[in-house]
Amino acid sequence: MAIARDDRWVTDGLGRALAGAQVYWCTQPASTTANPPSPLATLFTDTTGDTPLVQPVLTDGFGHVFAYMDDSILYTVVIWHPLFGSNPIVVTDQSIGGGGSISGLAAFAGIPIGTINGTNVTFTLANGSSPLGIPPIDVIVWKNFPLIQGLGYSISGDTITYATAPVSGDSIYAQGHYAT
Repeated sequence: MAIARDDRWVTDGLGRALAGAQVYWCTQPASTTANPPSPLATLFTDTTGDTPLVQPVLTDGFGHVFAYMDDSILYTVVIWHPLFGSNPIVVTDQSIGGGGSISGLAAFAGIPIGTINGTNVTFTLANGSSPLGIPPIDVIVWKNFPLIQGLGYSISGDTITYATAPVSGDSIYAQGHYAT
């Protein structure tokens, strides 16, 4: 079983972030009419799969939520929020982790390696817990939410330089592809 990350953003009809939404990942077929839905999938806190993540997972102040899970099956994602009343958002047939490969490219994902202390801005891209070691072809970088390259961070080789240093409590993450 390979473990991949799934990120979701929950907003209202005007695109405003909804904090505190309950997000569930279910295996298929799923029963989605009750809260909680069933059967709930096994989730993890990181790519190692060592620490289970309890559902529901609540969205943060940016409406963002993430979880790690087996990337070999399809999921149904169910989102409950008071604004939705008794009608949750239900998204079926969700493939996690890209669902395929591209010749000559390999995917990577992981928490960048470096010290989070409020002053360090330089981190090394990682695949799982190992340094990537080569420049990526493409990359998405998070520091609590996705950042814009050239504004929130810059990249040189396999090194990320954040515009502002991550502090304790920040969630940092990067994923993308590199040439094989």
